[in-house]
Amino acid sequence: MIPGLVPGIFFFALALPVAWGAGLELASDLFGEGQWSAARTESLRAQSEEAAGPEASKARLLAAVSALRMERGGEGAKQELAALWREESTDLETRCMAAYEFGLADWAVGGNDAAAALEFAYLQTRAPPLFWRAGCSLYFYLKADKRLRRQEAAIWQSLQSCRDAWPLEVWRECRPRKKAGPSAASLPGRWLVQFYRAQIGPAIGSRCDLLPSCSEYFLQASRAHGLLGVSIVADRFVREPSVVSARENPVPMPDGRIRYADPLSGHDSWMGNTK
Repeated sequence: MIPGLVPGIFFFALALPVAWGAGLELASDLFGEGQWSAARTESLRAQSEEAAGPEASKARLLAAVSALRMERGGEGAKQELAALWREESTDLETRCMAAYEFGLADWAVGGNDAAAALEFAYLQTRAPPLFWRAGCSLYFYLKADKRLRRQEAAIWQSLQSCRDAWPLEVWRECRPRKKAGPSAASLPGRWLVQFYRAQIGPAIGSRCDLLPSCSEYFLQASRAHGLLGVSIVADRFVREPSVVSARENPVPMPDGRIRYADPLSGHDSWMGNTK
């Protein structure tokens, strides 16, 4: 897993020496508060007021990063960041910030341009917070790819030389996160489902008329809510006859059989995230 995108340019509105015009002050404040949607709206408004020039470029940058934070329009936001990074007429620090954010986003989807973008930000920026983060992120990116390290031997040596100067919070922020595994509370449910599918299911055949099947529903409930998955699937068993008799949300299966959609999301939203 790559570093999370939210920390990446959070300092963008807080620490980098960027001079915001009056039209972008509100957008910057909203971004710093984590109000991505409102920040994007204000950035687009500021962009419409500034047809060209540094303010328009900064507004484009802030709008694109806000879209990434909302996990909406990710590909379009990436393209906008890539365009800003490569526009020679754009302010250099804005290009560097766009390159850094693009590099993280491209890394997240396994793209091929992450190293070049992070390297550009690392070599070109004059802002210490971005220099540290771009360098640290590039360090971890190259560390995971021996072939690329050999190709970028000079950059790798540079990163090795200056890494001791990176603040501890930068190391923590940029270090790739390990993907969290299933919670211990979900183990009993997963074991029961595995036993059922291996020992009981093959003998009695598929009998569930709902989609997902009751075993898959129990598995999802256990992963999401741990031991509470038992009570959730018990409710499913009680509801199954009435759901089937209502014949709502039919889903034709490849074998011609009709099953009825009854997703977990329709019955556990009131619980929130109990992990």
